[in-house]
Amino acid sequence: MNKQTNPFNHLLGAICLVVCLFSNAETSVEVPISAEQRLETLQLISNQIELGYVLPKVANQVVSALLELTEQGRFDHIETRQQFIAEIDQQLRDLSNDGHLGLVPMRTDKVVTHILQESNEKRINNFAFEQAKVLSGNVGYLKFNKLHPDERAMEVATYALNFLSHTSHLVIDLRECGGGSMELVRHLISHFVKDKTHLWDIFSRDGFSYSVESYAVVAQARLQSMPITILTSRNVISAAEFFTYTLKHLGRAQVVGEQTAGLAHATGVRQINDWLVLRLPLMRPVNPTTLGNWEQVGIKPDIEVPQAQALVSALAKMQPTKQ
Repeated sequence: MNKQTNPFNHLLGAICLVVCLFSNAETSVEVPISAEQRLETLQLISNQIELGYVLPKVANQVVSALLELTEQGRFDHIETRQQFIAEIDQQLRDLSNDGHLGLVPMRTDKVVTHILQESNEKRINNFAFEQAKVLSGNVGYLKFNKLHPDERAMEVATYALNFLSHTSHLVIDLRECGGGSMELVRHLISHFVKDKTHLWDIFSRDGFSYSVESYAVVAQARLQSMPITILTSRNVISAAEFFTYTLKHLGRAQVVGEQTAGLAHATGVRQINDWLVLRLPLMRPVNPTTLGNWEQVGIKPDIEVPQAQALVSALAKMQPTKQ
């Protein structure tokens, strides 16, 4: 497995493209918040956004709007921490049009982490690689539901792809796939393109940071020429969109299904106080072909059908072959 790094790789590993949920917090108990605490917390949130949000212009707009709403008394009715989190979280998303910017309660174990604490077995078992099988007509089918930030997930990915490497067409089902690791996205894509292919550039709020290339993996060479179809739904977000967008614009995959959610920014976390954490977008990817990304617009499929019909539609477009 390739171990090459650049100064930002550890940051990428720590950020990931996820919607962070600190679900262990005791949200069932209503905890009062005073007017003074409410104003102090709003100021702390504003400071973090102003200093760290990936798009400075948007950051200034959000902070100014939040201050104006505060002065208008729009948040004076908030009396509990739970109410504060719910309403200000929604307000931040509305003001920024960024689904990655928001609030979550601090976990009860006081661990601040960007990684989604999963409870769904589909996203826990086997590092979320749910199925790898050969369909009728020698079509390979791979379904995974998360991109885990774990090197063992990279090993599973390579095993699965090599197993399917002698099929005639590969279908990758992302319809239930959420966020996860940009490094696993890079690893997966490296199976399908030549070594040192320019994949994307990363920009911080200060501008260009670095470029990312594919690398050599222990994989069957046939994967680099195999036709690929990716199945999507409107629930596909973040790292799963990253994977789809990159392969689509490298000319390596067609997309079938629904337009994706449109969350592109790499997101970290900032602890606001002992009960609140801010999800804060810190970086943005830029595709070298489109010179843009999928933020707020999503990825439009090549064949747009309801997600429930995506697999049937994709298979109908293929000519069955034997090998």
